Amino acid sequence: MRIVTLCLLVLASSSCLLGKVESSASQSASFEEVQPFGDGALKEFEKILKTILTTVRGVNCTMKQVIEVMIATANYIDAIDACGTAVPKDIAKIVKSCQNIYNICDDIVHLNSTICSHDEDAKMTGLSCTFHLTIAIMKLTRNINIVLKQMYNLPFDTEVCFVDATREVADVYENFMPRVKLCVNDM
Repeated sequence: MRIVTLCLLVLASSSCLLGKVESSASQSASFEEVQPFGDGALKEFEKILKTILTTVRGVNCTMKQVIEVMIATANYIDAIDACGTAVPKDIAKIVKSCQNIYNICDDIVHLNSTICSHDEDAKMTGLSCTFHLTIAIMKLTRNINIVLKQMYNLPFDTEVCFVDATREVADVYENFMPRVKLCVNDM
């Protein structure tokens, strides 16, 4: 119980990591106006996080969605490469941020060998591993939010190939937490 309280305290203190994504009226033709992590999202995220940390099914739901994000990110990077033209610097920033998301997802998927790895001198307990997994999920959520903000700020003159690839990955990113919530609620 103390660990759950500690995790929720850490989550509450990191609320500044979860911002609101707003697109301006001038960009609404490029992307729909969405707020994937709006005002009430923190409370909902705390509830979901508590559930996924206390049940095996919750961890399973999270892992499935992390894998979906990982696959979408890899497909996005491949799609950008397949466009065959010079990559604009706005897209290059997004690709770099997506590579960070991919690495975080990879760490979460391989948590036994990365996040929860045993040091030579110190043993990693289940509670410590849970704490580090919580931090990794929060880091992933924060990075997704950052990338979504970058995506909504693409200029209008961006080539169609880049915009289409960006829309596809944005859809997966926007639905990361809602799909985890849906999966957890269906338990």
